[in-house]
Amino acid sequence: MEARYRIVFTGELAPGKKVQTVVPELAAKFRMRKEQAREILLGGAEQTLKHDLPEHKAERYREALEAIGLMVRIERQDTPQEAPETAVPARDERPSMSGATRCPKCGALEVSPVTGVCQACGVVAERYQANQTRTETADPYAPPQADLTPPPRADAGDDQLQDPVAVGAGRGWGWVADGWSLFRAQPLPWIGALVLFYLILIVANLVPVVGSLASTVLGPMFTGGLMLGAHAQYRGERFSVAHLFAGFSTRPGPLALIGVLYLVLTIAIVAVIMLLMVGLGLGAAAFTPMTGAPFDPAAVDPMATMAPGVVLGMVAVVALLIIPLVMATLFAPALVAIEGVAVLRAFKLSFTGCLRNLLPFLVYGLVAFGLLILGSIPLMLGLLVVIPLLVIAIYQAYRDIYYG
Repeated sequence: MEARYRIVFTGELAPGKKVQTVVPELAAKFRMRKEQAREILLGGAEQTLKHDLPEHKAERYREALEAIGLMVRIERQDTPQEAPETAVPARDERPSMSGATRCPKCGALEVSPVTGVCQACGVVAERYQANQTRTETADPYAPPQADLTPPPRADAGDDQLQDPVAVGAGRGWGWVADGWSLFRAQPLPWIGALVLFYLILIVANLVPVVGSLASTVLGPMFTGGLMLGAHAQYRGERFSVAHLFAGFSTRPGPLALIGVLYLVLTIAIVAVIMLLMVGLGLGAAAFTPMTGAPFDPAAVDPMATMAPGVVLGMVAVVALLIIPLVMATLFAPALVAIEGVAVLRAFKLSFTGCLRNLLPFLVYGLVAFGLLILGSIPLMLGLLVVIPLLVIAIYQAYRDIYYG
């Protein structure tokens, strides 16, 4: 009998290869879903991708998989033992059952017409024959889905936080596309969580001053909960609306501190901007023609006395102050909630991660802008999908940049 071989994935990628680039190649080559390709790569243990192959087909599989970047090896399968002659009684020693057919494996006329199981060797005849036919006729580059062994569920500890890396500009769109996979799997819990989140913010802001301050401080706690939920779903668990409040039980102090620091820095930025506006307004007023009326600083309208160039300069200053704050706080809730990073270090890592990926974020911003416009057209109902999708996309960006 011809020797048979199996293809075993070692669980590792070739040097220089990264999961985010191998996933689409593997999915395209073997015509499988990206989620399935990702599960194979993140399984963390050896797994058989294809079995019962003749040697030449096993070699072709190995070459195709190694070209993509998977570390695989070929193993020879144990040759099935031939049934001893005494195991198959002669026709005159044990008559076959009525209507029995011959077994395709052992040759005995003992396949039950009712169960389809060979009474001599125990094989399910129809399944065995189908497997043999598929092995002989299948295209070696056809999807190995039928033979894939589901990988064991990975633990959250498999992810190793690293210094933020730069990714390609196209990943700005890829984050949204990958986010769609998670959202599509559980759309209702995600929609429910985001609707509840915004309802809480609306109610909180009905309380003058205190409500706005509270929503700013508690915002990172809600965001951290959503990131924990996305992380859990990515690892194979179920996302639920309750994840929105996970930040209140998982590192609530550091998450609240993010909100406090964000509030303090925002107030400081607003104060600086106001001082600049008043200073520029007073300076411009000092050069206006004297009218004989006493000069009243309180009556000066800074915007009215500024030249257009000065106004544009002020806009640039505002951007230079606000954008770094946004960069420093974008990934901070995820870093604190998922990895337990200290708040100030989370700010630094978040800022660095954004700084190294300006082009992907530019693409992401353009995609998000387009989706928000499209989502607003049908009576704002599309935002029920777009906003959760963009939130999940931020988690996908977090994975890309900090897990590589």
